[in-house]
Amino acid sequence: MPEAGPSDNILIVTLAPPTPPVFAPATTDRIARVLAAIFPPPHADFFTLHPAERHLYRSDGLTLAAATPAAVVFPQTTDQAARVITALAAEGIAVVCRGAGTGLAGGVAPLNEAVLISTARMNRVLSVDAPNRVAHVQAGVRNTQLTESLAASPATSWLHFAPDPSSQRTATIGGNAATNAGGVHTLKDFTTSNHVLGIEMVLPDGTVLTTGGQSGASQNSPFDLTGLLCGSEGTLGLITSLWVRLSARPTHFRTAVAAFADSQAACCAVSAIIGSGMMPAALEMMDGVMIDVIRNHGGLLLPAAAALLLLELDGPPELTAHDMAAARTLMSGPALLSWEESDDPATRQKLWKARKNAFGAIGHISRSYCTQDACVPRSALAEVLAFIHETGRRYGLQIPNVFHAGDGNIHPIFLFDDREPEQVTRALSAAADILKFCVSLGGTLTGEHGIGLEKVHLMAFQFDAESLEALNDVKWAFDPSAAFNRGKLLPDSRVTVTLASPGRNVAQ
Repeated sequence: MPEAGPSDNILIVTLAPPTPPVFAPATTDRIARVLAAIFPPPHADFFTLHPAERHLYRSDGLTLAAATPAAVVFPQTTDQAARVITALAAEGIAVVCRGAGTGLAGGVAPLNEAVLISTARMNRVLSVDAPNRVAHVQAGVRNTQLTESLAASPATSWLHFAPDPSSQRTATIGGNAATNAGGVHTLKDFTTSNHVLGIEMVLPDGTVLTTGGQSGASQNSPFDLTGLLCGSEGTLGLITSLWVRLSARPTHFRTAVAAFADSQAACCAVSAIIGSGMMPAALEMMDGVMIDVIRNHGGLLLPAAAALLLLELDGPPELTAHDMAAARTLMSGPALLSWEESDDPATRQKLWKARKNAFGAIGHISRSYCTQDACVPRSALAEVLAFIHETGRRYGLQIPNVFHAGDGNIHPIFLFDDREPEQVTRALSAAADILKFCVSLGGTLTGEHGIGLEKVHLMAFQFDAESLEALNDVKWAFDPSAAFNRGKLLPDSRVTVTLASPGRNVAQ
């Protein structure tokens, strides 16, 4: 078993105070005075300073990166959010933005006793323009909430919001945009940024910025500010509302489950399908360990196999039947153990429920886990899975895999016990090795989860110094005081990455 990796493999982050200080932790009394001057009583409707309530907002899905915010604020309108941010900027108080906290990269951990601004109560669908296929929503609207709202009216029931991350029942559309979230149907529908037409954002000085073409027409700005803000992970300001593209809801699906005797054959099948010119709605893969977890704890009987592909096509019934037959031919060979396909909506729902609940099922076999989401060329999937398996062996870790194979977005899941610092170190070191290997093959550090705290120490492995300097120039142009989500996404010379003392896996 290897020794603990070098410090660049360790997640734990401590802020090194700048000289002179750009901002400083604020006292509870000071923050209370600032917020009480903005919001009318009862103040509990708009913010909380209670220690137990603040504790609930220490982290997102990456619980290794946790810190308690100085306060949690719940604005309900853009004007309220702007007033809060203006006041906090005047006091030099750091800010972190949060949607539903479903992220997996530590992007909303409130470092440096920042004030956390939650969009949870900015949850209204403001308007729907069916002829132009545009909806205007507040940032806290849940992903599935918009589609459910459209389905409630005959005039709009033919439309839906296409992005579908696994956390879509809880995740907010503002959070989806902030991380440029993907999902199981990203292969055909693309990531969230392709569905965001315009953004309303409060900048770090309290100014309200509106970008994009809100009517569905192309924007007239020479700069794609909307594209810049998507994926900025709360480092440039607080997204308060969005104009999003609506798509026609597919009316017919055909879904197939293919079981393979080895993962290399499954990976080759992925490349063969995409290389044939076919464009599936989704093409997911899971390995044998993940299959067993779902078979035993996911409530669905999947075929036992070394690897499994979940293939879905949408479109006219005749076309999907024809293309599915072609896909079956492409996958044929001695490694194909079984093939089942169906156009039954109930069967499809069960299959996708099992896929989206895969991470929850991991809780039955491991106390703790973290997952990565590097992207690699599809042709390299077999090589990457072999490297993941070997890395697990070297570090003494179990690393099941379930991922978006069609777009090369891998999701190795590292199982460990967070009560054991040595296990945490091994898991994070193994993850760093795998991410570096993916980048060396022409891949990226993230496909949809974002960089956050989890991977910020590896950004210099993907980008050269000049590129990082240019990216930081953009950050400082929006946020010269570095008050918004500092220490996330981009390396900062004033942020030091260190290994915490044993048993103290906390970001400060």
